[in-house]
Amino acid sequence: MTGLGNAGDLLERKIDVCFGHVDVDGDGFFEKADVMAMAARIIAFQEIPFDSPQAIGLFVSYQEFMHHILEYLDVDGDGRISPDEWRKGIIATFGENPEKFDALFRPLAESIWRVCDRDGDGTVGADEFLCFQKAVGSSEKNRQLAFERLDVNGDGSLSVDEILSAYREYYTSRDPAARGNWLYGDVWETQAPGAVKAGL
Repeated sequence: MTGLGNAGDLLERKIDVCFGHVDVDGDGFFEKADVMAMAARIIAFQEIPFDSPQAIGLFVSYQEFMHHILEYLDVDGDGRISPDEWRKGIIATFGENPEKFDALFRPLAESIWRVCDRDGDGTVGADEFLCFQKAVGSSEKNRQLAFERLDVNGDGSLSVDEILSAYREYYTSRDPAARGNWLYGDVWETQAPGAVKAGL
């Protein structure tokens, strides 16, 4: 049976796996070029116009997010975030302070899910959700697993509020039973970036 490992290092593992998503170009650092590339990937996979209000809003949200996250996590001031800065900074700044997480991450998450909710009905269907997962680089197995685990009532869709709650739990919860742990599938079956793994 698929599991999520030990509670003691669950949050660290989730944060490490997420670094592999945000480091879009794979150069070992999270920087401004990565956020623009990620925004473009999400928009392209959802097949919405790049000049649509949702797409423009996503680009703006990613730019604002990057500006603020550098203030929190860029310890050496080089304009980019290393895997170590990412892990330590996310956990120390946001993992222990969900309210601060909400202030920075929720606006970005809302913009992401507005793009994914292509028909504007307030829910994200399986196809919309799987397109998002593909954009961030999740494996096919983990895309399916994530949707199945989050769609607890089995109706084939997720409300935007449900996904936002899962997003928050993914980044802040050490509870092995938290539903949000499955946002990107089974993090213990995901290949974390080598630079991050070396620092564990």
